[in-house]
Amino acid sequence: MDAAIRAFLAEWPQARVSNLLDDSLFAWVREAGGVVPEMYDVFRNLTHHMVDRGADGILFTCSAFRQVIDTCIAEFALPILKPNDAMIEKALDAGPRIAVMATVGPTIPSISVEIEELAAARGQKVELVPYVVEHAFDALAGGDPARHDRLVAEKAQEIVGCDAIVLAQFTLSRAVPAVQAVNRIPIYNSPGAAVVRMREMVRSAGCET
Repeated sequence: MDAAIRAFLAEWPQARVSNLLDDSLFAWVREAGGVVPEMYDVFRNLTHHMVDRGADGILFTCSAFRQVIDTCIAEFALPILKPNDAMIEKALDAGPRIAVMATVGPTIPSISVEIEELAAARGQKVELVPYVVEHAFDALAGGDPARHDRLVAEKAQEIVGCDAIVLAQFTLSRAVPAVQAVNRIPIYNSPGAAVVRMREMVRSAGCET
């Protein structure tokens, strides 16, 4: 959520931002190796709570729950945005061969489906090259962001022959400078693009603050 807050401050400082976190969900999806049916009711309940509290729009910040968020988008009337859609469109504009970096394994198949679906909707062929950065997420969760960024940069040095690098989690946005220092391939991360898109969605709904 820190990455999202920084993006709101930079791109939409007038927005009133409230955060809702159930940190057990991320441990759950990691242990399960992906989404399980019981997660759908949990996300419905969380979304109901945010709607009841008067939210004009909801930006989800964890891409591992893509299918569950799609269900919420279909069931609720207010603007709801998955974390990566806006970023993916920018990466597709850069070219068809995209390196996908994540620090949690289940994120790779989840965002790969997102990229492939958006590419298909545009009539665009895409080739995805996955890169999982082992131990980086645990370093960040354990209070060692410098090690997180170093591990991400070390993995980024392996990426060649791609048109774009996609950082597939909000938490990875903090490592953009470290990746830019070791690789000249265009790098895209979710928070800034997502905030800009959310503002457009809320404005179209007539609810911009």
